[in-house]
Amino acid sequence: MSQTHFNFYTPTDWLDKRVKIALIGIGGTGSEVLTSLARIDYAIRELGHEGFHVTAWDGDRVERPNIGRQAFYPADLGHNKAVLTIQRINFLYGQDWVGIPDMFGIGHDKPEAFDLVITCVDVAQFRADLSQACRSKYCRTLWLDTGNGSHTGQVILGRLSHHTENPITLPSVFDFHPELEGMEDHNTPSCSMEEALASQELPINRAIANVAMQLIWGLVRQGGLNWQGAYLDITKGSQIPINIV
Repeated sequence: MSQTHFNFYTPTDWLDKRVKIALIGIGGTGSEVLTSLARIDYAIRELGHEGFHVTAWDGDRVERPNIGRQAFYPADLGHNKAVLTIQRINFLYGQDWVGIPDMFGIGHDKPEAFDLVITCVDVAQFRADLSQACRSKYCRTLWLDTGNGSHTGQVILGRLSHHTENPITLPSVFDFHPELEGMEDHNTPSCSMEEALASQELPINRAIANVAMQLIWGLVRQGGLNWQGAYLDITKGSQIPINIV
């Protein structure tokens, strides 16, 4: 490891067991994040780690405006996003990951049962509800949230539980942005590539996923982090880290 001191150390059980990951949303960012998880998983398994087990949720099917903007191809049209992408990764990497063709249910799907929850959804209220539902539960689950607009975005790693006995104290996206509660979402489905690109620049999802990949790689390969996310603006070429203090 290139660094011996971190302001946040990876939970010790991550280093000697298979890490259970819930990936919520397999759209623009989620499909890119899933591909990154597969690459990290393969690399660390080659290095002797137990790797990841990923469960992915998405109730949507691939539509034409998704092609090219998300990690989908013309032959994918009409197929469920979660099932399709997980099957592809399982085939290519010899994995046993699970794709669920439904939207994640906070009260039903038990996010606290995972080591890491990654949210790649564009509904602010869902993220607020997830935070509130798990706030008083005891778990050591980490929560990696991603969000973006047309050319800006943020990635924030923090705790899912605020239980008094939880040793993890990293603030979550909801701690940084409590205005997610009650925030109105104005996203509407795009009917064409032109409409889709007018509302969101093509590189933004890959840029967000790359930051998420850097954080996860730091956790499983380097053993800790001194930053917990970043704010991005791809039109300015800027990435401002959120340092852990």
